[in-house]
Amino acid sequence: MRFEILPGLPPYGPPAISLTARGEREFREGLVVRFYPKGSDPWIGNFVGGIFDCTTVLDHPNGRDVIVVARGDTCIIDPEHHAIRDRIASDTARAIGVPALGLVVFQGSVDFSAVRSDNLRWNSPQISWDGFRKINVQETMLTGEAWSPIGDSWISFSLDLLTGHCTDGIYELEAARALRVTRKSD
Repeated sequence: MRFEILPGLPPYGPPAISLTARGEREFREGLVVRFYPKGSDPWIGNFVGGIFDCTTVLDHPNGRDVIVVARGDTCIIDPEHHAIRDRIASDTARAIGVPALGLVVFQGSVDFSAVRSDNLRWNSPQISWDGFRKINVQETMLTGEAWSPIGDSWISFSLDLLTGHCTDGIYELEAARALRVTRKSD
């Protein structure tokens, strides 16, 4: 076991390390995680997080780091150095492990991002106006539906999990058709 989620901040022992966007000045309890590094004693991290519902902790595909999603705020933790290695997103609604491809995909409010086992990342273009549903992963493709305010409808899309490339995202298609409105001077 490389980590465990605790029910709260322990009342004894060394204080938890606050690993938030606001840094050490954050004193609220959030997602509390005990890390078990190979080369040092266990330590506790406190992740206050963001404003979204998704909270989870999972192994990074590289086998060394840990991915923490605290109320949508997503970061890669280096357990050996008690530090944030990288920040991925602040609006993660869902984390999807794809072990066959050695990556983890993060569903945001309007787009997707991923981190691979070699630590390379991709970010998709904006696909939706606001939200997704019916997300499904098969082999190297992620499919689902993206919301469009035009007709209040859900439109199918597909995303290449190897590159983050999406050619049928509704946001880009509708934004490209938009007409610029200018105001006539008096």
